[in-house]
Amino acid sequence: MIGNHLFIGIDIGGTNTKGGLVSRDGTIVAEKTIPTGAFKPAEYTLNQVVSLIHELTRMAEGSGLVTGIGIGAAGQVDFESGIYIEGPNVPNWKNIRVALEIEKIVNKPVILDNDAHLAALGEYTYGAGRGVSNMLMVTIGTGVGGGLILDGRLYRGKKYTAGEFGHTTIRYDGPVCACGRKGCVEAFIGKQAILKRVQEKLVLDRTSLLHRIPADEMEPRHVGEAAAQGDEIARNILRETGEFLGIGLANVANLLNIEKAVIGGGVSYAGEWIFQSARERLAKEALKVPRETIQVVHAALGNKAGLTGAAHLAMDFFDHLD
Repeated sequence: MIGNHLFIGIDIGGTNTKGGLVSRDGTIVAEKTIPTGAFKPAEYTLNQVVSLIHELTRMAEGSGLVTGIGIGAAGQVDFESGIYIEGPNVPNWKNIRVALEIEKIVNKPVILDNDAHLAALGEYTYGAGRGVSNMLMVTIGTGVGGGLILDGRLYRGKKYTAGEFGHTTIRYDGPVCACGRKGCVEAFIGKQAILKRVQEKLVLDRTSLLHRIPADEMEPRHVGEAAAQGDEIARNILRETGEFLGIGLANVANLLNIEKAVIGGGVSYAGEWIFQSARERLAKEALKVPRETIQVVHAALGNKAGLTGAAHLAMDFFDHLD
C-alpha cells in the first residue's frame, strides 16, 4: 500500500465525541471534539458523528487519503455486523446498524467496536502495552471498562463482550453497581463510588482540605491533589480504592497470567496512592508466578487511546484499500 494513507478514529463519549486523523505510525495528524448529543434522538447523534467524519476528511486534504474509519462506543457492540446493541453513552441507540448507516453516507468503509476494546488496542499498539503479548487495559471513570489483549490479539469473546473487568465481583454482598448487581469492581472504584466515600468521611472529619470543594464540583483529581498535600482522608480513600483495584487485578492475573495491567481513565490521574496500594494488594492476593509476571502501569496515551485504537482497527481491516 502506498504511503500517506490516513485513518479516522472516533471515540463516542457521553458528553463529547472525539475524532482524529491518524497515520500508520499512530501519529494524530489532526483532531476535533464535538458534543455527542447523547440524549437526543438516535438520528441526531448519528448525524453528529457523520459531520465529524466529514470535517476530518476535509482536514486531511493535502496530507493524505482517508482510507477507513474506526468508531468506538461504550456498551454492547456486535462487532461482526457493526450493530450497536445498547449502552450508557448513547441511550437512544438500540440495535442500530451504526457502521452500515454511516458507511452509506460518508462513502468510506466503517468498522465499530466497544470503546474499552479500542483503548486496549491503542495502548497495546502505540502506548504502555508495547512489547508484551498479554495485557489488560482498565479505564476508570464514571464506569470501569476493560479490554484484553491475549497472544498479541484483541480478545472479544464469542459474542464480543469479553473484558468487562468492571463487572467482575470482588465481594458478593458489596454495594449495588450501576448494572444492578452487587459487589462489582466498578461499585468500589468508579468515580461515583469514590466520591460517595469522600462525602461519608467528610461528615466525620472537618479538617480535611476536601471541605474546600463543593460536593457537586468534586472530582477524583481533587482527591489526588489533597492527598499530594498531605490530607490523610484523601490518602486513605485512594489507598482503599487501590486495594479494591488490586483484588480485581489479582483475579485476572491468576486466571490469565498476563504481563501488564495498563490503567487509564480520569480516576487514574488521582495519583500514585491508588497504584501503590493496588500493587501491594495484588502482591498479597495473586499466586507466585502470576504475581511475578504482571506489571501495573499508567496508560501512556491519556484520553487519546480510544480514538487511536479505533483508527488502528480501521488500518487492520482496510489497509488493503486504495
